[in-house]
Amino acid sequence: MEKAEFEHLACRVRPSLISSARRILGRDDEADDAAQDTLLKLWFFRHRLKGYDNPEALTHLILRRVCISMLRKRRCHDGLDEHIDIADTSGSDMIDPGLIAAIESLPEMEQAVLRMKHIDGMETPDIAALVGSNPAAVRTALSRARKKVRDIYQNSYSQ
Repeated sequence: MEKAEFEHLACRVRPSLISSARRILGRDDEADDAAQDTLLKLWFFRHRLKGYDNPEALTHLILRRVCISMLRKRRCHDGLDEHIDIADTSGSDMIDPGLIAAIESLPEMEQAVLRMKHIDGMETPDIAALVGSNPAAVRTALSRARKKVRDIYQNSYSQ
């Protein structure tokens, strides 16, 4: 797909992307960001769009995945906020030491992918490229790391 064709497609689908993202995310500013991210991802796939009968459907599929990712980040940040205590004297935020200890008890690779994903906000394919793995392996490592942190953290408070 040539640049002009892509621009025509982008102009045509952008309003519906923003509308769909607004329904999913519930926030106008995030909806615009999601539409922009979707079009950016689509730009990288532009040379393969000729193989799709309906590129608009692909665009909405990408949008849904971008929105889900944004919701997960929001939920993760909201979940971490529950464990932040405001120090009375300094006014600075401190993460619960039990959560830090749980993360530090993980194997080095699981610690690294967990921090890259949830602290640095990196996407799974980017993490995979950095650690020399594939996205499926990174998702598996993230899942295992989250489960271990949850189990360690829950066990430390149940005793």
